[in-house]
Amino acid sequence: MEIEIHDEPLFFDLYGLSGEVPNHDYAGTGMKLMNEMWPRVKDNGLPHKGINFWVYDSSTSMFTGVELSDASNVGDLLEHKLVKLPKYAYYKYIGPYNKLGETHRAFEREMKARGLTEIGPRVERYGDWVEDENKLVTEIFIGVK
Repeated sequence: MEIEIHDEPLFFDLYGLSGEVPNHDYAGTGMKLMNEMWPRVKDNGLPHKGINFWVYDSSTSMFTGVELSDASNVGDLLEHKLVKLPKYAYYKYIGPYNKLGETHRAFEREMKARGLTEIGPRVERYGDWVEDENKLVTEIFIGVK
């Protein structure tokens, strides 16, 4: 696995929903949050960039969100989360979502081999949907020191 290390800070200005993750069920929790978030975005005509983000703040809490083109009318519909990664490890994964867990474990092994310490958060930025799951793109960003 070829990961990249970036020292230039990266920011994501996101709006969405957060929740606790029971029994390490990240996929189930993330989908539940997304299924609550998207109707709020669409039903209220919030202009968005259409890219989904999942932010893992800890092993027990996560946030799912989207970048908005204009956040002036959000009110209390969604939570605001500014994610800042001063230094981060990056990997672009192409393949089915059900292999993301394995990808994260390989990412962890590679970071350990390079002597990197994870400080979080972890961020997944999902590419556009395609029918062929082997062509799905997910970018992974992990805050490190």
